[in-house]
Amino acid sequence: MKKIIGGVLIIVLIALFVWRVYDLNANSFSYENRLHSEQEAFQLENTAEVSVENAVIIEDSDIKKYVEEKNYFKNENEKLLIVQAWSTEKNIGVSDFQLGYQDFVTLSDISATSYEYDEDKGQYKIMLGFNVPKELLDDEKEFMLVVPSKYWNKGTRDVVEVSL
Repeated sequence: MKKIIGGVLIIVLIALFVWRVYDLNANSFSYENRLHSEQEAFQLENTAEVSVENAVIIEDSDIKKYVEEKNYFKNENEKLLIVQAWSTEKNIGVSDFQLGYQDFVTLSDISATSYEYDEDKGQYKIMLGFNVPKELLDDEKEFMLVVPSKYWNKGTRDVVEVSL
């Protein structure tokens, strides 16, 4: 009897493990983009309201205008792209934002971030910095800013089209 119960328990544990691995893989790779435009405010999982205002490419000398220098790191052969966003929540996980190019998230090296509370708007101004290879920025292609994965819901993620 103990062998039967032990065998059933092992089968159940293996089934749970296989189901969990399948579920993780399915959620990671089979998502739909819920597309938003710049300036559009949208809700994240009933928590924060977010909007993206603009994106600019900055030179080393201009970095202090946008972010605190202690948070700044720039790779040698890349440019720094700063994306300005607004959020009603400070703890949104700024370091988890990803920058995508041509429908697939390829760039997530955030090197400069800062928060600033705006009393008039009642929101946090967020500056996101991305190290981006020069050749991608030279073409002035559209990028996609992807919200942190903890806000993805049932295979859907919020994405903002960012144009330079």
